[in-house]
Amino acid sequence: MKKIFKNIPILFSLLIVFTVSSCKDDLPEEITELVTDRLFSPVGVEAKVINKTQVVLNWTKNPKAESYVIEVYENDSLTFAGSPVMIFTNITNDDIPDTIKSGLIGATQYSVRIKAVGSEIAESKWSAVYFKTGEEQIMNAVSEESVSAHSVKLTWKAGETATKIILTAGQSTLEHVVTAEEIAAGEATLSGLIEDTDYTARLMKDDKVRGSATFTTKIDLNAANTIVVHPDEDLVVAIQGAASGSRIVLVASDDGSNEFLKSAGQTINIDKGISIRGYLKSNKPTLHMQFRLTAENASLTVKDVILNGQSDADMRDHVVQLTQSVACGDILFKDCIITNYGKSLISGASGIAVSVRSFTIQNCKVSNILTSSADCIDVRSGCIENATLLNSTFYNCAPDRDFFRLDDASSSFPGKSTIIKVNRCTFSKVNNDAARRLLYVRFANNEITFTNNVVANSVGYYTNQTATNIVLFNKNNYFNAPNYLVYTGTALNVKTDNSGTYLQQNPGFVDEANGNLTITNATLLEQGIGANISW
Repeated sequence: MKKIFKNIPILFSLLIVFTVSSCKDDLPEEITELVTDRLFSPVGVEAKVINKTQVVLNWTKNPKAESYVIEVYENDSLTFAGSPVMIFTNITNDDIPDTIKSGLIGATQYSVRIKAVGSEIAESKWSAVYFKTGEEQIMNAVSEESVSAHSVKLTWKAGETATKIILTAGQSTLEHVVTAEEIAAGEATLSGLIEDTDYTARLMKDDKVRGSATFTTKIDLNAANTIVVHPDEDLVVAIQGAASGSRIVLVASDDGSNEFLKSAGQTINIDKGISIRGYLKSNKPTLHMQFRLTAENASLTVKDVILNGQSDADMRDHVVQLTQSVACGDILFKDCIITNYGKSLISGASGIAVSVRSFTIQNCKVSNILTSSADCIDVRSGCIENATLLNSTFYNCAPDRDFFRLDDASSSFPGKSTIIKVNRCTFSKVNNDAARRLLYVRFANNEITFTNNVVANSVGYYTNQTATNIVLFNKNNYFNAPNYLVYTGTALNVKTDNSGTYLQQNPGFVDEANGNLTITNATLLEQGIGANISW
């Protein structure tokens, strides 16, 4: 048996040689091209949203494709259910990348699928991608001419589809169904609004926001407790004769004159709650006046007015003077220009045990408060319970004096404290003396937050008072103002900004020499540091 199998390995080797030789003779030619019966699906498909409601579609070009078909599905995540909202055909390789420039709705999820098409070969299968658009803005800003006391005309790009407009003011909501005519014209007028009220308008397509705008309705000059005064009328008499709670509205004359008390500035006693308002934001009246609060619960609101202490006759000392030992209410200056006063923004002299519930400067441009023998916010024997500076600019205020000076009169006001909040303000050339302070606060119970502000061009410093209780520094910017970060003088107990969140960048003021502290520095604008006044 052994002999029979002895030559099997030799026979097996001969068989392998024969088989390999035979297979080599039967091999086809080398494959250099893959031939298929249909086009390959697009690869590398990408979608990039630009300008909130446009999208750039990109994919790898297929030289065998004569064109491509693109289908767009709304409110979809690659299910492709229902019908597409857009179909694009005859897209060629030269069109890649392809941009969909119109027709997309903001804040909406879309799915896109793309296939290749040829003339002598079957079309490819679909390739897909999805994206979400940003919230769009097709509404125009609301002009002052488009607003009345009780109505507004809202506009957007003519022909753009919308279903309704929603107006909100606080907790109040009003809805307006958009008509086909309004869509074609790109405008709608809404009525029944409340006078002197801030509104936000949203243009909707079903539940999607297509644009938004804000506006304030005008003052109704015929409303109750509203007193209209023109430049040729006696403003002092009007204020003195007004009932508490009245609103004095300053309206330009027919000849365009809009200046009050220019020949001789006035000091007027405020013994009630009263507001003084400019009628048009775009044409603020100029008022040469000083206010003196003299009675219990006296309060004052001034809005959309230019307060100029310099008249033809003289310069007023104070914007607000506190002259009686009483408990006053709220004092508010909003959307105002305040300039050219010889002493203070607010003053309560020694011996006047006056309290003020709140003192607020908001969205104002303040300059040239010269603090001659005084300080800028200066209360010696009284108490400001809440002092708020918000989104305002201060230029050449207290040039060689203290900006805040609140002395310790706490023994006269048991249980009361002083809360100071300064946020998004810009200071340049304030307390610009090496011995002067921005926050000279000695009232025993105080709490100060100083956030998102710009301090520039000042050799002063914050404070050297142990009683000054600065509870928060955050994201302030210092430029040419070294002592606020590292004090190099001789005073003791100096407090500096050691938050670690501060910046030191040039704000890029538009025209600092003339008091225009508009910031152009992109970093500060992006981070919301410094005032950004829009009017």
